[in-house]
Amino acid sequence: MIITAELLKDKVIVKKPKEVGRLYNKSHIGRPLSKGYLELNLIEAVFLSDEDKIKIFSNEKEIDFEKLIKIASKNIKKFDTKYFVYKDLRRRGHAIILNEKDGKYNFKKFLNKEEENCFYVCVFSEKDFFDIKKTKDLLDSLKKDESLWFAIVDEEGDITYYNVSYKKLKGENKTKKYSKIKTYLLDDKVLVFNEKSIKELFETEFFGKIFGKALQLSYLEAYYLLKNKSITIFDKLNKKILEKDLLKQISKDRAIIYNNLKKNGLIPKTGFKFGTHFRAYTKHPDKIHAEYLVHVVDKNFKSIWAEFSRAVRLAHSVNKEIVFASIIKDKVEYINFGRLRP
Repeated sequence: MIITAELLKDKVIVKKPKEVGRLYNKSHIGRPLSKGYLELNLIEAVFLSDEDKIKIFSNEKEIDFEKLIKIASKNIKKFDTKYFVYKDLRRRGHAIILNEKDGKYNFKKFLNKEEENCFYVCVFSEKDFFDIKKTKDLLDSLKKDESLWFAIVDEEGDITYYNVSYKKLKGENKTKKYSKIKTYLLDDKVLVFNEKSIKELFETEFFGKIFGKALQLSYLEAYYLLKNKSITIFDKLNKKILEKDLLKQISKDRAIIYNNLKKNGLIPKTGFKFGTHFRAYTKHPDKIHAEYLVHVVDKNFKSIWAEFSRAVRLAHSVNKEIVFASIIKDKVEYINFGRLRP
């Protein structure tokens, strides 16, 4: 049975009680009006027309699919990308509805009275930009048991979905206080020569990399140990290196996030070969591979979606989670993006 409806401005009205019940009660499509009528937005109307389930009239003249698409595209900003996602999720069995109230999210899951979990969907074209600040604002707007999905529509109409969430990174590694280990700054390397200290640093918390009979510390590792009064550093002229001198050689944000990862029981090492700042281990690297790739970004960071997609894809290909870390008001926030198959 094909439903009949009437186009009034930018809304489509269904009047017959049986058709209203069929759409709203069974398919969760439309918004109930007084007199028992049902209001469809243009995305819902196009979907039903595309599925050959509705005929829409205006002044008793039927509106074909082509004309309906043109009307919808004039009235709804970025109609094509939104419609691709709506159609795809509906066909996958997700009862989603257009979120018309606050405008922050494009769609949300239809909830029955007995349901508690809700997800919101934000739709982007691949030509749009990933914005870390806006992403954080979206996450901060969620209530308990609500989740956020990103749907990215490429130029061919294919869709990639991501589940977006804050991530609490926790590891099982305990930090240790070392007793003023003497180290030396040679060019861009901080070296440890004492055999006992090398064993202690490398085996306990996986600091550094073996460099012949010495241990080479990265600037970040050296800065962390210096800040925690576990090492002293001297240059070629035997002049003592201070924290402020070493900090000039590294990114302050990276240093803060490195320290935060250590505080939370993780072992951070360079993630350069994966195109990120850190790879992070929840247990000692002798026992497990790194579970996380942590990329440090500015609080106002923006990126084209192609670069973002490449980072997530690479992380998944090596069985790791990608986490974007930023510092806002002296607080470190980790945002995780997981590939999603709705």
